Amino acid sequence: MTPASRIRAFGLAVLLAVGLLAATRQMAPGAMYAAHGAYRAQVDAMLDGRLALSRSPDALAHDLAWTPSGVQQVWGLGVPMWQLPFEALGRGIGLQPFPDRVALAVFLALVAFVLLRAFRRTPEHPEESRVVGAGAVLITFLLPGVVALVRSRIEVYEEAAIYAYGAGVGLLGALVIFARNPTLGRYLVLLLAAGLVGLIRPTVWFYGAATAAIASVLWLRAIGRRGLLAVVLGGLVFAAGGAVLFATNVERFGDGMEFGHRLNLESLPGNLVATRFSHPFERVGTIDALGELAGSLFDRPEQARVRGFYGKDLHRGQLDQPRWREYYFSTYAWPYVPILLVGLVVGALAWRRREGTQQVIWTWAIFGAAPLVVFYLHSPSLSSRYQLDLAPAFAALIVVAWRAFAGALRGRPGIALGGLVIVWALAVVTSRVHRPNTGGGAVSRAVAAAAMYPLSRPTPYDHVLPDAYDLADPTVATYTDVDPTFTRCTDELGAPRDCHRIAVAGDRVVTGTRDGRWWTTETSTLDDDRDADPVCVEAFACEAELAPRVVAIDTVGPALYLNGTGWNLDTGAIPPATYVYAIDPRFVELDVRGPDPASVRVAIGRTHLVFEGAADLASGATRLRFALPPHIALPGLRVIFIAVGPDTALDHPVSDYAIDRIAWR
Repeated sequence: MTPASRIRAFGLAVLLAVGLLAATRQMAPGAMYAAHGAYRAQVDAMLDGRLALSRSPDALAHDLAWTPSGVQQVWGLGVPMWQLPFEALGRGIGLQPFPDRVALAVFLALVAFVLLRAFRRTPEHPEESRVVGAGAVLITFLLPGVVALVRSRIEVYEEAAIYAYGAGVGLLGALVIFARNPTLGRYLVLLLAAGLVGLIRPTVWFYGAATAAIASVLWLRAIGRRGLLAVVLGGLVFAAGGAVLFATNVERFGDGMEFGHRLNLESLPGNLVATRFSHPFERVGTIDALGELAGSLFDRPEQARVRGFYGKDLHRGQLDQPRWREYYFSTYAWPYVPILLVGLVVGALAWRRREGTQQVIWTWAIFGAAPLVVFYLHSPSLSSRYQLDLAPAFAALIVVAWRAFAGALRGRPGIALGGLVIVWALAVVTSRVHRPNTGGGAVSRAVAAAAMYPLSRPTPYDHVLPDAYDLADPTVATYTDVDPTFTRCTDELGAPRDCHRIAVAGDRVVTGTRDGRWWTTETSTLDDDRDADPVCVEAFACEAELAPRVVAIDTVGPALYLNGTGWNLDTGAIPPATYVYAIDPRFVELDVRGPDPASVRVAIGRTHLVFEGAADLASGATRLRFALPPHIALPGLRVIFIAVGPDTALDHPVSDYAIDRIAWR
């Protein structure tokens, strides 16, 4: 490839990348930033010398995790690592934060450049005509499902999926380039990239493993035994990339195979049950699971009128078992099935005919997708963006079918390419996307900074927690992040009383109002004053001879993020799962009311506690005691996850259980 042709290819790649983002309104003058701040906060933290977004729990927000090392995001370090040099450059020129849409455009341009090189025509490969190459680039770079993703809302979840897809097809293009001209430098660079892609998204690692294995076979086939030393070196390079992922997981989440999804904090109780404890799809048969997966992939569930994460009848083959499902943009449809089958058959025949490029693409697709299919058969959740984990393999199989089709119409290249463009355009036009009227696209620098700095540079506060969360405690609400206001009534001895009962001397009322996450509480008591005017605060049903007196007004807070989420502090009712924060927990005691206390499960972070015993209480509740496994200590601020009832009821908004008290000391 001459320098001039490289420049032309790079220019076209930039046009493709910028054109895609501009056409989907993800990049515009004055709006060059992602609306979410998670990746930018990670970059800010890394430039400050830490992997944790913050060491203060006050940085916690939806789907972030609290670990002994601090607040962690769960969407990988790969994208922030890519953005880091751009941010460093921005700080050097006084542009902070640096436009992350520029970093995304450069990444996509690099992917497009690799694909343009992979599917270009060369004297050694005349079968790769311009029409065949253009079609292959259209299929891989602008797969309709990926275009629909970019047209949809882009939060951190979608941005991770975009980078993951780009990394996957980028590896495919680089492997095709290597297969045509294997050199030691290309081999080592390819295996390094293959080892590092798991940092972007764990599922991409399977494409990296397929790339490394196929490249090693191609290298030995080209060099022979002389290439064994290079294969050993390449294996070490590939393993080094995986080691970075493993080591950073250990530092961030306490385990090399933990990616944070069993630790992130959210208000979705079903997800808490499924990811921390168990879920019904672990026990579904393979045939039934295959039917559900196929229906979710090809039956256009995003068109269903039913909404909600646990909706029924979203697509053919959907099982009755509750599963978190979110289909909000088009990925594939039934016409994909015959095309993919053609790709499978053509690729298999290519092995008999020794058609090198077709063999490589087909093998890469099979080995990259097979583990992902197995994983999603029994995954606790499915989503449109998760379906795009299979998109690199699907795109590869479609390319195999396209190359065979275009080869059959060698004398009529215009008809072949025109037909492909028409089919592609129809798929894009008929795609359904979810994009709010406001948001979902790029934002300004000021908005971007406002979303980033509370995550990486929050204002830290001292948080005082009680020895137990007890509904009998009139101030229990001030420790939680549940209700915006509360009113609690007690008698002279501090025992709870019905606020609607006529008050007597000595009775108290505690009221609280939350402003943001700060609480203001007011405590009032009734005095026995025969000469007082019969003026009473709203919470007292006073006798005429009694008058209220304000005892104290306090400011408390802020509450820890989602502390006690879903817990009804008046009745004790809880959803299928909740969590609370604790300091130095050594055991957990729960006063539970419900049909089967034995179904209650407790974990502190990733550590599941052992049930020690139960005792019936006079109140009708059962006190359950759970202990840490022997020789395990969990000092500091921790999160106690609690699940109640069978996991088949994880989709219920409220369980049949209530908790009156949670203690950990």
